[in-house]
Amino acid sequence: MFRLSNLKLGLKLPIMIALPVVIIVLASGALQLSQMSQAVDEEHKATYEGFVQGRKRALEWWLNEVQGEVVALRSSFAIQTAVTEFSQAWKAVDGDPQAQLRQSYIVDNPHPVGEKDVLENAGDGSGWSAVHQRHHGGLRAFLQSRGYYDLFLFDMDGNLIYSVFKEDDFGLNFETGKYKDSGLGEVFREGRSLAEGAFYMTSLAPYAPSAGAQAMFMSTPIFVDGQQAGVLAVQFPLDGIMRILSQSEQMGQTGFIYLVDQNGMSLTESPHEGGFSAYDVLPEREQIRAALAGEHQYFDPAIGVGGHDVISVADSVTIPNGERWGLVYEIDRSEAMAVVNKATTNALIELAVTSLLVVLASWLAVRGVVKRLERLAGHVEELADENYNEEITGRSIGDEVGFISKTLSNLQVRLQEGAAAKEREKEIQEGNAMVVRTLSNALMNLAKGDFRNKVLKFFPVEHKKLRYSINDAMTELSTVIESVRETAESIAQGAIEVSSSADDLSSRTESQAATLEQTAAALEQVTSSVKSANDNVLNVEHTVTQARGMAEESGTIVKETIDAMNGIEESSQKISNIISVIDDISFQTNLLALNAGVEAARAGEAGRGFAVVASEVRGLAQRSSEAALEIKALIETSGHQVGRGVQMVDKTGNALTQIVDQVKHISVLINEIAQSSQEQSTALTEINIGMSQLDQVTQSNAAMVEENTAAAHMLRSDSDRLAQFVGRFQTQNQRGEGEASQGTVAVDATATEIAPTDHIAAPASHAESEPKANDEDTGGQAQVASDPTSDVQPAKRANERWADF
Repeated sequence: MFRLSNLKLGLKLPIMIALPVVIIVLASGALQLSQMSQAVDEEHKATYEGFVQGRKRALEWWLNEVQGEVVALRSSFAIQTAVTEFSQAWKAVDGDPQAQLRQSYIVDNPHPVGEKDVLENAGDGSGWSAVHQRHHGGLRAFLQSRGYYDLFLFDMDGNLIYSVFKEDDFGLNFETGKYKDSGLGEVFREGRSLAEGAFYMTSLAPYAPSAGAQAMFMSTPIFVDGQQAGVLAVQFPLDGIMRILSQSEQMGQTGFIYLVDQNGMSLTESPHEGGFSAYDVLPEREQIRAALAGEHQYFDPAIGVGGHDVISVADSVTIPNGERWGLVYEIDRSEAMAVVNKATTNALIELAVTSLLVVLASWLAVRGVVKRLERLAGHVEELADENYNEEITGRSIGDEVGFISKTLSNLQVRLQEGAAAKEREKEIQEGNAMVVRTLSNALMNLAKGDFRNKVLKFFPVEHKKLRYSINDAMTELSTVIESVRETAESIAQGAIEVSSSADDLSSRTESQAATLEQTAAALEQVTSSVKSANDNVLNVEHTVTQARGMAEESGTIVKETIDAMNGIEESSQKISNIISVIDDISFQTNLLALNAGVEAARAGEAGRGFAVVASEVRGLAQRSSEAALEIKALIETSGHQVGRGVQMVDKTGNALTQIVDQVKHISVLINEIAQSSQEQSTALTEINIGMSQLDQVTQSNAAMVEENTAAAHMLRSDSDRLAQFVGRFQTQNQRGEGEASQGTVAVDATATEIAPTDHIAAPASHAESEPKANDEDTGGQAQVASDPTSDVQPAKRANERWADF
């Protein structure tokens, strides 16, 4: 677990100095950021709510202004005169005024769609065109000055007797015409039933004559001398409402305001690419619900109609017809909070730089003291490692660290004196224990069967003969064990080769048997698959034969059907001829009845009864003629249908003939495939029998190889046990070059010295005498001494020492 007390002073002191300062700086920065964020939130709320209120008032003012203008316009002398003159001129047009005026001002209008209002007089010589030339300029100028889309005048019968832009609705009747159920038709009917000075307004809806654009209509009745003369209507589009809603620099890059009706459908469109369109059903959002409920609320944060985080203000607008629209403003929260985010980033950078400077200043302040303490700690470690020779620095400085350095220097002197005394005592003890330890280790190695390491240390003179005796015994035992080891290794090597060969042969035999078994199994599967394929081919051949028969039978049926249809066609023709005869008879009967009626009329009162009978006969003849004509028409229709059926059946017969030919060809191919599959199945069966016999022979060979392998492993196991037994003994021939070069007995890890190679005797040709030994009894340490017989037999003693080595 992390603890501050476990840190080094180089880290702990800067942390203890810098951490409180950094915490204070961070707390101060966090407080300032919180206060700034709160102030920005309050500013956003006031700004956005004020913006929405301003757009709401502007929209309500615009709607009320439109209402006032329309109501005032209907009482103007120009409008009253225009509706009166247009109504009279409409009625005075020769023929159909609707067709003639639409032809002149829409179809024959030389100006393109959207600019047909430029034409003031079509030049057709009608009184309506003269009235149009007199009033159109003023009405068009009024429309353009107010920003309306179009202006309409209706007579009391529902005829649209005038419009500025002459769209597809001009000249139509809105009581019975195709646009009677549109918004314009609605305002006409409502306006016609209103009292003088009243008005009616529709909601936003698509209007087909205006290319399906969203539009609103307002109407008011026109009274002239107390009598209603018509209806005035104006159309104002969605663009006007959008201009009012978007006229503010406070919208921002992502901000927009939209209207929604009580059904949750947008009355305006999103200004952003990929946004919603007018009359799209908007997703359920809390700001939309609040706006439709007539509430004024501020939402931060909220989910926008596009699905991302926004700040939103909800309000509502009541239009002059009493309908309430939801008014919602949204702006991306990332844009609204950009100032706060930028300030937060700058503040974090400033805090990070300040904290870094504080940490750096703290580290520089404590660096000098920490360095001196680190050097002092290094001196203490050297003393702990018994290194008393390094000089302790900083003793001349007068502060607490300098005092510790002086005290540590005095301690170093005392430790040096104690170490010297201890070293002298240790040398005396090691000299006395060396002989016992060396002989003990040599005997332990001999008991373990290790004959490699002879005693090569030079004992004091009184113990030298003991060293020679132990070395001679090791040499004899090593010779015997080496002979036994060579014999055991030879046997083991032979057993290994036999066992390895048997294992390889067994592995190859097993692999061969497994391969043969897998091959046999695969061949069986292939044989079974070929048989199954052969059976399937036979089934397919049988099925194709049946299909061929059915196709030929279908061809016969189709031919019979064609013959029957031809017979029906001939019968229909005969019936048609008979009906023609009946029709002629009816016509002649009608003529006879007509003549009889004329003669009865000439006969006067005496021929009245005969005239009644002739009239009835004539009626029957006419009905017979009409019935005959109907039957003839039906027979002709049936004849055409029968003829068409004959053609279709004939095509079917041709298609079936082609199918029969293809089925015959497929039958031949299937038969050939069946014969090939049968031959493959027979060949694979014979191969499978041969593989089974080969598998049995291989299994027998594998059993014999397993027996040989078991015998080889038993021989190898016996040779391994013999080698393990002999391996317990380590002889002179197993000594490594490294051990031979050292020339010492491999005693325990506490051996204190290794005899130099200068003390190893060379062969007789390079014999040299041992160094002289000086026994220092006072020191207690055995030094190397020369053999007492060195002057008498130098060559013999040298050979003995070389053999010992």
